[in-house]
Amino acid sequence: MLFDAHTHLNFEGFDEEERSFRADEIENSNVGIIVDAGDCVASSRKAIEDAEKYSWCYAAVGIHPEHALDYTEEDLKEIETMLQHPKVQAVGEIGLDFHYGKDSKEEQIELFRKQIRMAVKHNMPIMIHTREANQLTMDILVEEGAFSEERKNQFPQRPGEKGEPIRDARVQLHCFSGSAELALEYIRLGATISIGGPVTFKNGRKTVEVVQRVPLAFLMTETDAPYLTPEPFRGRPNRSPYVEHVVRRIAVIQDRPYEEVEEAIFENGCRFFGIEGMNQGEK
Repeated sequence: MLFDAHTHLNFEGFDEEERSFRADEIENSNVGIIVDAGDCVASSRKAIEDAEKYSWCYAAVGIHPEHALDYTEEDLKEIETMLQHPKVQAVGEIGLDFHYGKDSKEEQIELFRKQIRMAVKHNMPIMIHTREANQLTMDILVEEGAFSEERKNQFPQRPGEKGEPIRDARVQLHCFSGSAELALEYIRLGATISIGGPVTFKNGRKTVEVVQRVPLAFLMTETDAPYLTPEPFRGRPNRSPYVEHVVRRIAVIQDRPYEEVEEAIFENGCRFFGIEGMNQGEK
């Protein structure tokens, strides 16, 4: 089965008819699990509603850096309360965006630090958005304990390619767009690299190099739907079943059978988010 590790079924632009259509499409597809990522209090609430409604849906809750100038402390308290919900599996998406948020850098950094501390306090996986802030994002994650030995001790180790156990900090770099060198730095710290539609683009060479050099044990797949639609559907709104095209591209790049990659990435996602009791072929 396929794993969509970051999507937005909660997208505010969807009316209930569109959301229901998308849910039915997932239900009847080979997508076994999606993680519905919040980017503010309202979308995080909606993600939880989706997770309560659909067995294959889990929620991530958090405040995106685009809201760094308008969030409140009460918003953060509500996000922290949401972490107690049994189908909330991560804090996210959180991070830094200096492409669109040039006027809110200090506020973004403050918000980012607060939410990392929240995730560390509650031993929750972290879902990272970063744009034009690669080194600072990593530095802050390190400073706030996201890769600490104490944190890694809270989570199961992941199996390496040769069967050796590897420490896992449960930090996901959502739709990773950095260099292969940066990706390797992250996996040495214990992070997981999430790959989306850009790996299928003709100009996606940098992401292809990441997949070439990062071991399969450190990869997840996502759509970020309705954004970043992969080929051959680029130009249309993205959908969770399109994650298959991302998995197929990874299989080609790593010269592995599609079924091997599909199974490994599904297991990676379940382990990362702490989702138990879901076997291949179940829905």
